Amino acid sequence: MNDWSKEGFGIRLKELREQRGLSMMAFGAAIGTSASRIKDWEKGKNAPSAAWVAKISERFNISTDELILGDSKKSSAFKQANTASAESLYERLRETITVDGFSDEQDDETNILYTQLDASNKNRYRSGKGRRLAERELLNLLTDLPKKDVLELLELAKLKCRLQKTPEAK
Repeated sequence: MNDWSKEGFGIRLKELREQRGLSMMAFGAAIGTSASRIKDWEKGKNAPSAAWVAKISERFNISTDELILGDSKKSSAFKQANTASAESLYERLRETITVDGFSDEQDDETNILYTQLDASNKNRYRSGKGRRLAERELLNLLTDLPKKDVLELLELAKLKCRLQKTPEAK
């Protein structure tokens, strides 16, 4: 087993973040901190608190031991460098969308990401339990949103239902 070091932790953190195609800003937003704090951790200038380590390990779906000490047998999160998991695709999509001023290249990348997400979600929600799974995920997401956003989504859902009921839509 390896000894703890801020530098070693930073290297593992950077590797995990880059494997998922996340910028420091996108990763910081995902766990609720700033890009500058992520940069300090990755450079080994500062060490995260236990609470931050827990958030990071949960976000990357690895144990805190693997994140802190870097076991010699790396977790599946380290091995899956270029997998197209839905979560990593959503993170890349969020990062692409939040960039100011879309270019044609970014628009093409966004279209590719949506295509990959559609393929990933088609398999995930295919079974008879797929709708229930999607509903539970939606409810979990709704609990994290501000009231204003929940009301906006409600109005969009009502509009979609009305459009589906009109004869012109069919």
